[in-house]
Amino acid sequence: MFAGLDEIDWAGMSHAYGPAVEVPELLRGLVSADPATREIALDGMYGAVHHQGDVYACTLACVPYLFEVATSPGGPDRGPVVTLLASIGGAEVDDLDELLRSYEDEDGEDGDDEDGDDEDGEDDGDDEEDEAENYRLAHAAVAAGFPVFLDLLTDPDPAVRRAVPEAMLVCRAEAARVLDVLRHRLPAEPDPEARTALVETVGTLVRRAAAGHLPGVGESTLRSATGWLLDLVDDGSVAPALRLTALTSVSAGAPSLLPADLVPRALTLLDGAYQTPAPPPEPAGFSTDTLLGAVRELREQADAGRQGPRLGPAVGSLSRALGDRVEDRLRLVGTLLRGSDRERRLDALPAAAQLVDGWRGDYRELVVLLAAQLADPHPKLSRAAARPLVHLGELNRPAADALAEAVTGAAREEPHDSAAGPPAWLMVWPSHGPTVGGTLTALAGLGDLRALPPLRWALERDDPPKDVGAVLSGLGPAAVELLPLVRRELRRLTPESRDFQERRGGLARAVGALGPLGVPALPELLPLATDPWVIREIGRLGPAAQEAVPVLRPLLDAPERGPALAAGSALYRITGDPGPVLPVLGRFLDGDGYDAADAAEVVAEIGPAAVGWLPRLRDLLRQPDPNTWLHLRAARAIWRVAGDAGAVLPVLSRIWDRNVYTRSDVAKIWAEIGHPAAAALPLLRAEQARPRRHTARDTGWGSGQVTGDEELLRLMAGAVTALGGDDAG
Repeated sequence: MFAGLDEIDWAGMSHAYGPAVEVPELLRGLVSADPATREIALDGMYGAVHHQGDVYACTLACVPYLFEVATSPGGPDRGPVVTLLASIGGAEVDDLDELLRSYEDEDGEDGDDEDGDDEDGEDDGDDEEDEAENYRLAHAAVAAGFPVFLDLLTDPDPAVRRAVPEAMLVCRAEAARVLDVLRHRLPAEPDPEARTALVETVGTLVRRAAAGHLPGVGESTLRSATGWLLDLVDDGSVAPALRLTALTSVSAGAPSLLPADLVPRALTLLDGAYQTPAPPPEPAGFSTDTLLGAVRELREQADAGRQGPRLGPAVGSLSRALGDRVEDRLRLVGTLLRGSDRERRLDALPAAAQLVDGWRGDYRELVVLLAAQLADPHPKLSRAAARPLVHLGELNRPAADALAEAVTGAAREEPHDSAAGPPAWLMVWPSHGPTVGGTLTALAGLGDLRALPPLRWALERDDPPKDVGAVLSGLGPAAVELLPLVRRELRRLTPESRDFQERRGGLARAVGALGPLGVPALPELLPLATDPWVIREIGRLGPAAQEAVPVLRPLLDAPERGPALAAGSALYRITGDPGPVLPVLGRFLDGDGYDAADAAEVVAEIGPAAVGWLPRLRDLLRQPDPNTWLHLRAARAIWRVAGDAGAVLPVLSRIWDRNVYTRSDVAKIWAEIGHPAAAALPLLRAEQARPRRHTARDTGWGSGQVTGDEELLRLMAGAVTALGGDDAG
């Protein structure tokens, strides 16, 4: 094994973190007798040699040796190596051609000169590899192993057999044959997890073929494979969990063929699966300081104490396969959450969270069901139920009492990685200051006064949570009784304080949220008024903050955009006098895109008094603006200064189409314009009709995507009314 490994010039190749000199050690580590060494080696392969899915020259050089490891008779942990090969070959990519085109389109756009050197004239070596070519070669190298994968389908090691179906997804040219081979293998496969992998892979191929990504799979082959999946769903001799996998596969690949009673059938299959004993695997019994090790241990912790099979992934897959059928998805997860079986409720929580995060709907009943789990005595269930509630904002309103009860009964503080019960008031971290617990954060976000006593306790500590100010801001003026404690914390802040910037910004935000009631904190805020965020919060105090004027006026001359424009905004809010601010705006309106965009934002606050800058604002609309933020802010300023709807309406429609993250701002401006903006009604109604949240993506997640989308829905309803849409039907 590994013949010629040391003859390769690994130092002449690079991976994600530099020269690939340690690759031979990693490859040899994959066959070590020590399981910890094998996990460390595999983590190194994913972390550097195949970092975040990237393929380097050293990745390609590893492929023959990975095949050696995968085919070594009796070798340990060969299944994960097959999975690594699958990833290198692009098994998870639906449309490989599109991926390759995306890399080819990026060629020549990085500022390199014709010789391939960077701008300072130095050769970047491995950094200048053709990424598209690397992916193409990797795909070909792994796909060439199709005969090997055929042999491994009957390998004595069930872990290998579980991994092989996914690897066969790389063999796109053989897709029709793969479909046939996997279907014929199923009756002879004794391992339940390997059987699931076979069916899942058939489902993936059906989905890809139906989408046109596998031109080698003809219509008759596709119909045959789909029919096979449907037959499995109806086959009472097949284990319920496998029938559920087949149902999920049909849902994703051929939704038009789904039975009308899909959810009842799925629930029946789930019921049978939960009644089938399948104890979780034993823990590995070792730890490594790796990402793979951490993930494995989390999975082991999640499985500990389970009484039956863990079907959360199956529930999640089925829910995702239902896509925009929100009512069906609500029926699925709602039924599980109402059940008496704790494990079903535990498995339903991630699917419920993903549904609320990504899709619009009436979630009042679902939120109540989620919050009801907070009172369950099982620590894993109550802790897992808290997670989806943290970022739901006003959607939590029906669960306010349950949140308050959970906060009342929770511990005061606990380690961040605790899994016992609802989150404590305060979570302790090893690397930074403590933070406010999730249920307390959610309760405060509703402006609920029952959050005040625990937040008072947190502020009275010697080391308050670093985010306590940001959490307090959700209570608005109702938190005024805690202002003395906030002032004390502001006085204690120094640049050397742990988490200084986050604490400073959060505490200032808490003061700003009080409005005029926050004025007593000016002596503490003004020494910090070099930070734009603090300055803007001072402005939120309004005319009552007159004593801040002498401190803010000199900041108008600051050379940096942030302090100068923040001071201009704050001074105008406090004094109502645009005179001293207008010259500052001119300085930055003539600057680059960021300077001009921020200056236009302040112009919009001032309105008609800034009419002298109107020609410059119109010029900004003619500048290139790939991200649309400059044009958005210039258009808003033009409307507020001159009321020129004709100039801004075409711009706003274009921005709406090009950047979904601007839509709340655009909806506000349309509402201000009113009836003259009626031509925007089709755009508003089309967005209102969308089932997906406007910033939701299949990959990635943002903590504000639910609250941001709920705000957009509210703003769009107001805009439709303002534009006369209600009268027009």
